[in-house]
Amino acid sequence: MSSGCKENQTQESYSINPISISFNVLRGSKFDTVVYVKNKASKDLFISEIATACGCTGGLLKDSTIMPNDSVQLKVSFTPDTKDSGNVVRFISIRTNGTPAIKTIELRAKVI
Repeated sequence: MSSGCKENQTQESYSINPISISFNVLRGSKFDTVVYVKNKASKDLFISEIATACGCTGGLLKDSTIMPNDSVQLKVSFTPDTKDSGNVVRFISIRTNGTPAIKTIELRAKVI
């Protein structure tokens, strides 16, 4: 007997690893790391935008097209603002033609 309810069966067509990063950073210095964007679909994945809310956070991608079952490095950076102190959370959003269209990387910094 069917209940008539359908589960959401939409699968992600790409992954970002890691999606959340925690780190310590000295005020006046810069934190750099790499995350990996993997295309899990059978068609090309196009990254159309990497957006940040402030100039203290950045993302740099060598190639905006990712072939099926391939991955690319996204260089992520955070430079604390002179007013930043203690725990700070920043985000980098990635817009693609994949599912979901937008994913967000979370940066959790402890500025010391």
